[in-house]
Amino acid sequence: MVLRKDLLSLGFYRLSPFFGSDRALNYKIESIKEEDGVDKKGKTKYKIVGLRVITFPGPYNFEHTEDSLKESKAFPFEDASLDAIVEYLNSLPQPELREL
Repeated sequence: MVLRKDLLSLGFYRLSPFFGSDRALNYKIESIKEEDGVDKKGKTKYKIVGLRVITFPGPYNFEHTEDSLKESKAFPFEDASLDAIVEYLNSLPQPELREL
């Protein structure tokens, strides 16, 4: 069971994705960014518009899991979404653990 305290504060997701697991269910939470113009140095600026949760079965990590086994769901970029993400993750069935 995933608890709200298992997820980090919303500000963390501005900078980095978060990986977690609950038994055989693994997940990645990352920000969804859109281009938002160009700064004075010509570098592309981005704005954060949401959070994406990608779930996948264990035992392999994200990079070594086939894309066909990954599922994603988007949420708004707000504190209430972290509670919704916990509810969503806990509503998912536990996948069968695959053999190495």
